[in-house]
Amino acid sequence: MASMNVVPLIDILLVLLIIFMVITPLTPKGLEALVPQPSHDVKPNPEVKVVVLQVLENNHLKINDEMATWDNLGEQLTNIFKLRAEKVAFVKGDDTVGICCRGSGN
Repeated sequence: MASMNVVPLIDILLVLLIIFMVITPLTPKGLEALVPQPSHDVKPNPEVKVVVLQVLENNHLKINDEMATWDNLGEQLTNIFKLRAEKVAFVKGDDTVGICCRGSGN
């Protein structure tokens, strides 16, 4: 019975293995990228993301721990929300402040 000679096949596989082992270290491992480094001179300005409108006793107001008045409340909130994408404000009231609900007139 005739059998196939596998020695030439193994020789070819060993040559291919050696070729791939030599070529592999020469291939680039990734893309060269220049990553920007943060500058140490400029301090980041921590922007307060949460807006808290606090109603204190004696009808006083605070917006994020800064005193405010009822007269310029709309203007201050407009300035705060002018450049923000998220227009959310939280209202916090003291325990002594009463809550009054107004209807739509119906």
